[in-house]
Amino acid sequence: MTPIPPDIDALIQQLRRQHGDRTVITEQAELDYHAHDVFAQGAPLLAVLAPATREQLLALIPRLANAGIPMIARGGGLSYTDAFLADRSGCVLIDTSRLNRIIEINRKDRYLIAECGVTWAQLYTALEPLGLRTPYFGPLSGLEATLGGALSQGSVFLGSGLHGSIGDSVLGLDVATISGDVLRTGAAAAPDTAPFFRYFGPDLTGLFIADAGTLGIKLQASLRLLEAPTHADYLSWQFPDAKAMFIAMAELARAGLASECFGFDPLLAEMRMKRASLAEDAGTMAQVVKRQGLMSGVKLAARGRGFLDTSAYSAHAVIEADSAAALADRVKRARGLIKHGKEVPGSIPRALRGAPFAPPNTMLGPAGERWLPVHGIVPHSQAADCFAALQSVMDEEQACLEAHAIRVGFLYATVAAQATLIEPVFYWPDSHTVYHKRRVEPRHLARIGEPDANPAAREQVARLRRCMADTLRTHGAVHFQLGKFYSYRKGRNPAALALFDAIKRQLDSQGLFNPGSLVD
Repeated sequence: MTPIPPDIDALIQQLRRQHGDRTVITEQAELDYHAHDVFAQGAPLLAVLAPATREQLLALIPRLANAGIPMIARGGGLSYTDAFLADRSGCVLIDTSRLNRIIEINRKDRYLIAECGVTWAQLYTALEPLGLRTPYFGPLSGLEATLGGALSQGSVFLGSGLHGSIGDSVLGLDVATISGDVLRTGAAAAPDTAPFFRYFGPDLTGLFIADAGTLGIKLQASLRLLEAPTHADYLSWQFPDAKAMFIAMAELARAGLASECFGFDPLLAEMRMKRASLAEDAGTMAQVVKRQGLMSGVKLAARGRGFLDTSAYSAHAVIEADSAAALADRVKRARGLIKHGKEVPGSIPRALRGAPFAPPNTMLGPAGERWLPVHGIVPHSQAADCFAALQSVMDEEQACLEAHAIRVGFLYATVAAQATLIEPVFYWPDSHTVYHKRRVEPRHLARIGEPDANPAAREQVARLRRCMADTLRTHGAVHFQLGKFYSYRKGRNPAALALFDAIKRQLDSQGLFNPGSLVD
């Protein structure tokens, strides 16, 4: 480990005395844990800062900047793309999870203001009794994933079938700059103006969406609110092949019928069904009964997990409306659009909506395997061809996959009316890191067991993931969660890059915010 220069060490110790051990963390075990994400380990950290207030964070940033110390913001810490991993020694990780106040829920003007350490589950729980929610209302990891993490990395899932990504729900931001000032975007940047509207001149808010935390540290955000639909139904179909599934999902997306529409290939369906029965999970059952009523719980329990043919492709949709009659019409229209699918019980989308935010146990497979996704977002018209190209990669690599017991499943989802997300997911036998052992529930770890260390397979997974990402890009895919993994600059419009670089120099001339991100 590189020795810490005496002056830097003295500064860190001074900050620790001033702000306390809970705010300035230097214990080695904690530094080791925070240097990991789902897949990889970054360079050793100098310290972890966990400010309790925005004022404390604003005071700390210039102290670090004046000493030339790089800073990396971390939200829920669920990245698998090196997003918050240090690419060099001597970085400080800023854990924003204690900045977790919901500041205002404005029912009259339909917006909320929240600090960026708020989790999506926290937002959902606060809004649900009011009959409100944000248009996009979180990733499946929203029990721990934060608003700031989603804003910095980009995010889709709950609500994305109709409302797109996190960026489509944001009205404005407060961002900490390298000098410790607050940069405000949206209408609220004007004097005496509430954060009720995104646009008043150039859209500065968009600069900070999916910026990988390179332009500043997000303090708080305002988001749109809408009335949560009062009626819902849950539909699932099976298809003979991926092409039929993609056609069906695109039809539902273009018609604007599904709040969420997602699919599984046979392997991912098998993995899903190998996990505990939908009816065995007491927490899921309790949430289904609470949110959807007793009969929904009864239906879920009765169907168990034997309803899905794990040799077929499947698509699942949540259909919502504001009345029983409107819901019946939307469900009828959805069923009429599916020409080549066999309808099966909608237990998977029903369970998902009953307990939308679950512990992050799925970052390990049902036999303790390691898990690693990669993804791309393409126009609906390109989905089948892009998926075929990914399958060709798998065919070419079949000997490697078999030699290392690597399995690859696929998740699919629609994003508004325009796009399909394709997400290859790798599973392979390998030992668990300190990250897995802290994040996955102990009872789940005990149930699934831990394979032996398998560095050879891990190396091949890293290579294959890069190959998959390159294949997605050659088919016109875009990405969220850029981190330090996906290419941002390659082939990009030069004028756009020049503008981005100028903004970066203006906001962070020393390159101290998340160095290594958006540089390739």
